[in-house]
Amino acid sequence: MTDDNVEILKALVDVPQPEVALVLETGYLYMEMGMLKEAEDVFAGVAALLPDSDVPRVALGNLFFSQGKYQRALKFHQEALKARPESQLAKAHVGEAQFFLKKADQAKKTLEDAIKMDPNSPAAAFAQALLEAHDAGELSA
Repeated sequence: MTDDNVEILKALVDVPQPEVALVLETGYLYMEMGMLKEAEDVFAGVAALLPDSDVPRVALGNLFFSQGKYQRALKFHQEALKARPESQLAKAHVGEAQFFLKKADQAKKTLEDAIKMDPNSPAAAFAQALLEAHDAGELSA
């Protein structure tokens, strides 16, 4: 059962993109339900299946960030950037984690670099909001 309009992701095993999205949504649902180990297992499984994708690594970073585990979050966001250096969202999340790790100078530079990648994108708006929140004293950094 294939549809010519469905993008097939090249992975360890080729997978239709909607199926990957559904599995990732399951991970986020587990996260929302407080089933953190299950969420981690889902995201790690997708990361193993898609070694060149930033998406599951950003998800892992977000999972750990939500738990206040900022160093682990940073690690996964940096892995996302390593997998896909042009990932503006991963770069913005790196900056976010750096703020919470009290590395404000690094965070500002990272976020400014993220914004420069595509100033009109949602990731740039996220990065800009982080910079403004920091400047207003609203972050714990």
